Amino acid sequence: MFSNEALSVVIGLTFIYLLYSLLATIIQEIVATNIQLRGLILRYSLFVILDHATNKKKSFSTIFYNHPLIKILKTGNFISGCPSYIEPDTFSRVITDLLRGKNMKPGDPIKYQIQDSLDKKELAWDKVKIDNETIDYLNTIWADSQGDVQKFKALLEDWFNKMMVKTSGWYKQWTQLMLMIIGLTIATVFNVDTISIVKKLENNPTLTEKIVSQANDFVKAHPNLEQELQDSKDAIAKMQSLSVAGKDSLAANANAQYNDAKHLKDSLVSQAKTLVENDIRKVNDLLGLGWKKGFMNFEKDADIGSTIGGWILTALAISLGAPFWFDLLNKLMQLRGAIASKRKEDSDTTTIKITDRVG
Repeated sequence: MFSNEALSVVIGLTFIYLLYSLLATIIQEIVATNIQLRGLILRYSLFVILDHATNKKKSFSTIFYNHPLIKILKTGNFISGCPSYIEPDTFSRVITDLLRGKNMKPGDPIKYQIQDSLDKKELAWDKVKIDNETIDYLNTIWADSQGDVQKFKALLEDWFNKMMVKTSGWYKQWTQLMLMIIGLTIATVFNVDTISIVKKLENNPTLTEKIVSQANDFVKAHPNLEQELQDSKDAIAKMQSLSVAGKDSLAANANAQYNDAKHLKDSLVSQAKTLVENDIRKVNDLLGLGWKKGFMNFEKDADIGSTIGGWILTALAISLGAPFWFDLLNKLMQLRGAIASKRKEDSDTTTIKITDRVG
């Protein structure tokens, strides 16, 4: 079992990782919001299933994104402009539209137009050729639907939903990579060297107890931190999918989306500023983190190799995410409390026994 001193060192290090993971998470959310990461990954996913990564200027996925039902979902305030979310029924309606063409009239038999497009291996909409793998799959589900357009749409939606499962996985991978890059940047900018920090905590029990005390105050001040983080992610997802709910009024939707995005980014920037100016600054001052002689200006006796190794360890820790470190910190604080209670009980028992003997 850990000694109390060793446990305090682990708690101190965990708290430091938590603070910088929170900062990295906030920065990652700001970056993801600005570059419309969800929209970019969604577009790539549709590029994969519709074009199978065939690089063509006029392709199935390009025509798909130029369809009025998709264009109405696009945003004008982000780098990519791609919608972050598309409803499955919107996907099926657009695909069906592209296969049947623009010149359909009321009463025209849709299924014959779809069959004709599949036979020609091209979209009736703008006469765009369909990739071989895509046409094979479309033929398969068209056959499974027995020419029933509604069943065909349902199978298209099922295809889309399966792809969205993969898309979620890709988004998590990109988020993890971004956290790693941001973590390494933070470790370098703030000179957060894990190896150096551990040595300082081990060699200075008084310093360690101050860090542990700050960690305890932080946990008490943020009992629902995981929910706070989830609420922030939900707010981003809601803001990015606003166009789906507000598509009846393009002007109102664009204005509302701009205001929501601005408010959200201002809020994230404010959170980052508060975190740095309060909790992180306190820890940095106690541990002497940062650059005393200017950025990347090492001390004469500094072990640069060890420092770089410490940065990498910090970056890896940050990439695990704030929820991981908050959960671990809570468990460690509970363990510390349990150990303290056990020692108090043992001390009280010993005192009683001594008193009985004296009596």
